[in-house]
Amino acid sequence: MKKFLFIVSLSLLLGGCGTSGPIRVDIPEAARTLSVPIEDLRPESEKEGKIFSTFIMSSSYGIYRNSDDLIDPKMIDIFRWMVFERLGNASGDLKIAVHHMVVYANQKSALRGQAIGQALAGVVGALAAADMANNRNVNIAQSLVDSEQFEKIKPEVRRAFYSESENPEKASVFVIYIDASVNGKRLFVKTMAPVTKTSDGYVLAIKSAIQYYLDQYVASQ
Repeated sequence: MKKFLFIVSLSLLLGGCGTSGPIRVDIPEAARTLSVPIEDLRPESEKEGKIFSTFIMSSSYGIYRNSDDLIDPKMIDIFRWMVFERLGNASGDLKIAVHHMVVYANQKSALRGQAIGQALAGVVGALAAADMANNRNVNIAQSLVDSEQFEKIKPEVRRAFYSESENPEKASVFVIYIDASVNGKRLFVKTMAPVTKTSDGYVLAIKSAIQYYLDQYVASQ
């Protein structure tokens, strides 16, 4: 059952695109060899993928922490490149430190529908339910985060929860946190973005989260 849930949820996460390796992000080749140092202070767990629960009645069911290795280059390297592009020339030498950078996928409602679909019509029915889940709508939502309140959210899986007002259709969403400092100025932001039918949606969600961080950084200067 656990293997089935992983396969079907990955199909939903990547839009059924058949991706077998990491999602390749189209960025300039210079981004892959950028020498700007970045201090990675994240908890080790934020770099690793995790299925929080496979028990359908659990509040943690259908929620995942995405691995750093899901995209190439990794999110922290995309962050470094986008910071350099936006702030490098104006700020001279950049000092970047990342305290939190993590992506959760909350697919609880969709996967429960898939479990029912599997019970009624096997894997085909489950994947059909996944396609229906992909058609649910949710607006992107972005906000600043209070670091003290964030640390108080326990257990960790609750960091991927959403309210009914944020996501009334219970669509599958990515919940992305970035807590980083650039040249000593620290900001903590959250982005909630929809899971789309293609893997491009995951890349877009990550870039949108980083762009929001940068916009808030510049606005606070």
